[in-house]
Amino acid sequence: MSFTSTSRFRSSASHPRRLLAAVCAAALLAGAAACGTSSAQAGDGATMRVAYLSTANYLTTVRDEPFLDEAMAGTDVRFTGPYNPTDAYAAVLSGNADATSTGTGSFINFLAQGQPWTAFAIEYYDGDSQGIVAAPGSGVESLDDLKGRKVAIIKRGGTGDYVLHKALEGSGVDVDDVDVVEMSPSNFQAAFTSGQIDALSSFDQNLAAAMATPGAKLLANGKDYDNHNVSIHIVSRDFATKHPDAVKAMYRALVRESEAAAKRPEIITDAYRHFGASEEVANQIAHFDVPTILPIDADGRAMLEAQAREYVDFGFIDTMPDIAAATMDCGA
Repeated sequence: MSFTSTSRFRSSASHPRRLLAAVCAAALLAGAAACGTSSAQAGDGATMRVAYLSTANYLTTVRDEPFLDEAMAGTDVRFTGPYNPTDAYAAVLSGNADATSTGTGSFINFLAQGQPWTAFAIEYYDGDSQGIVAAPGSGVESLDDLKGRKVAIIKRGGTGDYVLHKALEGSGVDVDDVDVVEMSPSNFQAAFTSGQIDALSSFDQNLAAAMATPGAKLLANGKDYDNHNVSIHIVSRDFATKHPDAVKAMYRALVRESEAAAKRPEIITDAYRHFGASEEVANQIAHFDVPTILPIDADGRAMLEAQAREYVDFGFIDTMPDIAAATMDCGA
């Protein structure tokens, strides 16, 4: 389905300089915080503990920026990691950290499970860093060839599963006709190159590694369909309620980091190399769209709600979660 708000999102993402005017106004509404006060009141004496991931999202890369202390004036930021996503979420939910990052689909799943999160920034990109790649020697040349074939994803209801559902909507193959295999990403490349699977539906570094494999073929990516799945930055609901100014300050820092990456994309590829990516993988990642930080305003909420409706339609969740009650608009 197509939404006007998503089209506006894509337009904004292609003009990151427009984000530089983002200044947040203080308020708390219906259990969800809205960012507030002027930049001169950036922090409130809080300590924000960030559980960063071993991916080059901006909440990870901003930790090395010399401007962070200035941007977070009044808020002490402490980074721990790198975490794998599961451990990062557990760290926040157990009270050992306050902020981390995830995909919008995972965020929707968390809300559907009743978990206490608040999202404050969308890291938007055009979808080319998530897709389906046919394994070398598989004989798969198109999406229609996936019928009866083994396609690996990380988990049901995750990004890979979402990509598979969305990509196959415009093909002659139903998801139920595909042999979907759940697999740890640590086993992806071996399975992909040894003939254990016929294709991989994934994102980020896993997708780049598959695309960089000789003989592999990209079948579809998020640019080929109406993609709503991007990255999102989240804090515990308790932290958002108690320290909205600190969250606002981090939002501004992420906007500044996205502007820096637009001018110097090696911020992203250097981070992947630091986390162990090969030159072949890093070079493939260099071709992906450079993300932009956007606020979760009316358009942002509409995009999340559109994906939540898809998650209900796909059977990933039972009912729509309350997106408005679990987001902060830091661009007002």
